[in-house]
Amino acid sequence: MALVTGSARNEAEPILKGLGFYDLFDTVVTKDDVTNPKPAGDPYLLALKNMQVAAKNEIAVEDTFTGVTAANNAALAVVAIANKYTEQHDFSKATQQMHNLEEFWQWLQSQL
Repeated sequence: MALVTGSARNEAEPILKGLGFYDLFDTVVTKDDVTNPKPAGDPYLLALKNMQVAAKNEIAVEDTFTGVTAANNAALAVVAIANKYTEQHDFSKATQQMHNLEEFWQWLQSQL
């Protein structure tokens, strides 16, 4: 599993480590790792390369218009889940829109 963030590494890494989430990810890609950050597809393309997987076999989960655009630019299917700050974002380019992570997990389990 990869985490692709538009944040800088020095912002994201301490939070992920502090919450005990950092080691859950096989790769963490930040805006510092690419020349063209989100909304370019480069961060996702790097994550796919690091994981040695193809976009056609993966799903991005995003909560912003910028993130959905980045996933689209990397040819990924993308599930959009708005948060209280992004409820008004245009998620029409997402493959699917869901209300919360619980709905996503239920959907994901049904696909396995």
